[in-house]
Amino acid sequence: MAETSLLEAGASAASTAAALENLQVEASCSVCLEYLKEPVIIECGHNFCKACITRWWEDLERDFPCPVCRKTSRYRSLRPNRQLGSMVEIAKQLQAVKRKIRDESLCPQHHEALSLFCYEDQEAVCLICAISHTHRAHTVVPLDDATQEYKEKLQKCLEPLEQKLQEITRCKSSEEKKPGELKRLVECRRQQILKEFEELHRRLDEEQQMLLSRLEEEEQDILQRLRENAAHLGDRRRDLAHLAAEVEGKCLQSGFEMLKDVKSTLEKCEKVKTMEVTSVSIELEKNFSNFPRQYFALRKILKQLIADVTLDPETAHPNLVLSEDRKSVKFVETRLRDLPDTPRRFTFYPCVLATEGFTSGRHYWEVEASVLVGRMLHHLQSGPQQIGSDRVGCLQESVSHLSPAEDFVQTLLLPLCLDCGSLWQDALVGKT
Repeated sequence: MAETSLLEAGASAASTAAALENLQVEASCSVCLEYLKEPVIIECGHNFCKACITRWWEDLERDFPCPVCRKTSRYRSLRPNRQLGSMVEIAKQLQAVKRKIRDESLCPQHHEALSLFCYEDQEAVCLICAISHTHRAHTVVPLDDATQEYKEKLQKCLEPLEQKLQEITRCKSSEEKKPGELKRLVECRRQQILKEFEELHRRLDEEQQMLLSRLEEEEQDILQRLRENAAHLGDRRRDLAHLAAEVEGKCLQSGFEMLKDVKSTLEKCEKVKTMEVTSVSIELEKNFSNFPRQYFALRKILKQLIADVTLDPETAHPNLVLSEDRKSVKFVETRLRDLPDTPRRFTFYPCVLATEGFTSGRHYWEVEASVLVGRMLHHLQSGPQQIGSDRVGCLQESVSHLSPAEDFVQTLLLPLCLDCGSLWQDALVGKT
């Protein structure tokens, strides 16, 4: 079979070389044996270079013979053959290509044309190489057949490449549109932030106006009480000054006159001893703000006590997928397979534990979760869940399908505290 292929390859190469040689002969002048230059055709149909046939007939005045067939013509008739001139240029190009291919496609060992292809070595070989000991047991086919075969394979690869190119083009187009979309999202978020802070500023302004109004009312109230007390003290001062003058006058009187109404004067003096002198306090109300001052101090303390919680994959429920840094967890509908069967893994409740436990002291951390608010509040109101370990269950998601009337999904930041194994939502900082 291999010998038949070699013979067919040799025959094909010989046939191609013969056809090219015939084309070169037809494109050559029979006089100068070179490629035709400005080819002209005479009456007998043969073609020659215009300069060659002109020199051939230079000394003749009649009976102009053809240099090939010797047929004579009565007149010197030379008609340009432009189509043949184009074919001559093509023949020249083919000869140059043949020479280049011959120089590049020669076997470096035998200097023969590389007209065959070896499948095992994936290289072009010549006829002598194909029958040599190196390639004798290999599969060798004509180079044209191998070219056609691999051309078909490459064409089959072209379709998926074009599909992938279209996919990348679409993806690139999508990515190029994303900066504009990102700009729109950022602007939307910026407006949302501005709106929220504008609302916060409005509420703070209202709180400020309310507090200033309360302060002004408190000032007017104190001033009023000060004026009333000053007027009352003025009346008391006049009464006491009059009584003191009366007592001094009686001390200067004679015995009979002094004893007259002395009992009344003494009673007035006794009443003065029990008289209370009151002053109005100008101390302002202490609890003037709706924001407890201890709130900010407590937030600062809690920030310093935040625990670094890392989740334990060996305890995660099969429906929970942990992130690479094991700092977050996501619930999936389809259970994960091929998980190690460990006794610590949750199989009923969708829970996961931390890698390190807390056995004493107070610890604090914050959980950002997208939850069903109705069911979450139900769990919080029902008290802490027993998780059977000294380590904290960092996230517990409900898998029950509830009606929209009961639940709605919302992203919440839940501050959580642990005190000797008890889990609760902090009442002060747990507002979301």
